[in-house]
Amino acid sequence: MYELLYLIAVSALFGYSMKVADLLDEHGLKWFRDADLLMGAAWGAFGSLLVLYDAVMANILLAMIAGFVLRRRLDYENHVLASMLIVISFLLFAPFDYTVFLPFFLVFVIFGTLKDYYDDVLHGKGWAFVLTEAMLYYPIPTAIYGVLTGAWMPFVAFTTYTLAYDFTKLAYLRRGIG
Repeated sequence: MYELLYLIAVSALFGYSMKVADLLDEHGLKWFRDADLLMGAAWGAFGSLLVLYDAVMANILLAMIAGFVLRRRLDYENHVLASMLIVISFLLFAPFDYTVFLPFFLVFVIFGTLKDYYDDVLHGKGWAFVLTEAMLYYPIPTAIYGVLTGAWMPFVAFTTYTLAYDFTKLAYLRRGIG
């Protein structure tokens, strides 16, 4: 039970810190000087804790970061700081497993790129915008992985991360930020 609560807490903080780091960079949120770097470090620290959770989680997170690189989503110093902390943690503490990494990497890149195109190029609105903003390409493949392997913790982590990220975004949008 404690393990599940730990995973939910770390995943929620990962999603929250990722979104706040983004809001501090390009969406008008102001806290204090270097708050963006502090939130980037927090994002990286919580991501590193997820890497340390187990090898499957570590490979899925590496796939997420590699997808961000390919999609050119690491466009601010705090994004790079967070990603470096996660990758360094992976290199120090996790074994690479291409059977986990590759399918998740492909899903994250394909569906993430479609989201980027819809949002950034087409400036989508309506139900399709809400659907792409929900980032279902994180919880759905981890749910499929859970069905196939019986390992459900990645689903718990990525669903919690997605919910925390989306609710943080929504809370700040209601305040006119984002």
